[in-house]
Amino acid sequence: MVSASSNALSLPGFWDGFSRASIDFCEPNYTQSYYIAEILNSVSSLAIAYLGVVGIYRTSLRIHATECKFERNCFYYLYSCALLIGLGSTCLHATLTAVGQAADEIPMLLSNVPFLALMMEHKSEPNALKYPLLPNFIWFAWVFSVGWYLYFQENYFMFLAYYIGAVVALIGWIAKLCFEKRSDKWEEKKRKEYLIPYFFYAMSAYVVLGFGSWIFDMLMCETILASRYKMFQVIMHPVWHVGAAMGTQLAVCLIAMLRCIAMKKEFAVRPLGGLPFVEVEVDVDNKRR
Repeated sequence: MVSASSNALSLPGFWDGFSRASIDFCEPNYTQSYYIAEILNSVSSLAIAYLGVVGIYRTSLRIHATECKFERNCFYYLYSCALLIGLGSTCLHATLTAVGQAADEIPMLLSNVPFLALMMEHKSEPNALKYPLLPNFIWFAWVFSVGWYLYFQENYFMFLAYYIGAVVALIGWIAKLCFEKRSDKWEEKKRKEYLIPYFFYAMSAYVVLGFGSWIFDMLMCETILASRYKMFQVIMHPVWHVGAAMGTQLAVCLIAMLRCIAMKKEFAVRPLGGLPFVEVEVDVDNKRR
């Protein structure tokens, strides 16, 4: 088991008799409730589920760069995965069981697929995909991802390699689109006007903050417990949850903005439920009429 939890502080709990997860965290287990292993980690996971709920509602308003069905479906897939990740993470931290771990980690692998699919089609014409078989490939990639996870379920580091590899590829791809020089002067102007590089910096900051907190939680637990800053044992993993949720949403915004620029559409970033979303101005004008 990959463990960050201090056995000296943890107590026995209701779920101990079930098949255990291959990972534990720094927050001591069952200290607040006999039925919930990690209270703060469980509650903070709902931040990711909240992103999923708000994102699904926002997508249902059909405010996108195009009326492309493939694009809308990918946004639905992304936010549905976020909802499942949040609920699965809550289940994992509440029970520390293998079932809870799978409920958290499988949607994490699935969420990268629509991200990468949107990147592949970010310059395609509405309802005319550059890769016509891509919708079918999404399902194939999902089946492959689930198979990979189940085959290596006992090896946590194989899951990390698969997930982190896809995230690094996605961030690198977004960075390339945000910073590469364009021959199209209008696109170059709009990237600066809409502060595209700064959105990328903000996304990166949330990712670094979140992943750094996860590293501290997993690798520095004993050091934290031996120091005077013991409060960090219960806040580092929740910081990861919030950082992951905000980093994900800013990545979605970046992809939507790059898509709008590629389609020569004006847009604005407006809040909904405390989260930023890209709203295409021409669609807003049509709704108001």
